Amino acid sequence: MIQRLARWLSGIGLHWFYSDIRITGLDRIPLHGPILVAMNHQNALVDAMLALDVVPREVRITAKATLGDTVAGAALMKVAHIVPLSRASDRAVAHDPLRNRRSFEAIIEELRAGGAVLVFPEGTSHNDPELAPLRTGLARVALRAREANVHDIQIVPIGTTFADKAEPNTVVSVQIGEPIPMDDWPDDDVRRLTRDVASKLRTVSFTGDVRPLNEPGEARQNLLIRTAAWWGRVMHDIPLRIARRQAIRLSGDVGEIAMYTMTLGLAATLVSYLIEVPIIWALLGKVVGLLFLASLVTGAYYAAYTERFPKRS
Repeated sequence: MIQRLARWLSGIGLHWFYSDIRITGLDRIPLHGPILVAMNHQNALVDAMLALDVVPREVRITAKATLGDTVAGAALMKVAHIVPLSRASDRAVAHDPLRNRRSFEAIIEELRAGGAVLVFPEGTSHNDPELAPLRTGLARVALRAREANVHDIQIVPIGTTFADKAEPNTVVSVQIGEPIPMDDWPDDDVRRLTRDVASKLRTVSFTGDVRPLNEPGEARQNLLIRTAAWWGRVMHDIPLRIARRQAIRLSGDVGEIAMYTMTLGLAATLVSYLIEVPIIWALLGKVVGLLFLASLVTGAYYAAYTERFPKRS
């Protein structure tokens, strides 16, 4: 239930912010069986949102353990069942060789159950226009899972390319590379596997086509959908503009602007609903109030996806 809600909200947020999300190689993601999704990390929380939106199955997310240092972060990790991963650079655990044992065990059990786990092997989000050196954690957990008799594991590389990750109405490319079947991997060399993951991830990262297209969107054919989209844009314009201004003010660097815009946009939208819906309810009655709420949610959805359908191939 939480995953479905997160996927739905992520999709709306992404398609509100970016004008086009082009997805290539979707058929390379196995629909069943254990997979480790290895994704490049250049846009903070937005990268996890893209994974939720693109991968056509439930995904268990991993994140840096320091996310749980705040009350809000700890609550998010608990509600979303996020697996915390400690990095060697984290001072509190820098010299603890067993710092990720419980996290690795949780990932292995998720794989044993046939689940999908998202890992950012670069370890941290960054603004460099190339793949950062990969940490060995993903390779270590893949090899330990195989050693624990978890079969049919595949490592699926997913790379993103942003025309301008901080700018609304720009293009994002998501490319899925050739999976690495762990049953066929020849040895237990962690560094060799890490190099192979890096090679496949480098092929699909920063290499997508993010040039803007001039052709009209497909959704122009349906007048009802266009009307709902117009209503959604009009009713959400003010809270989203406020969220955008606050996001720019709060962001410490360019890599946080889209994340703050989407999260603050969601918060501002919910506040606007809490103001508008009770007013309509009080003035026009319960039925009209509920219909008004439904129109806001429907309008938000179609405003996000109309003329912004993801290109999948």
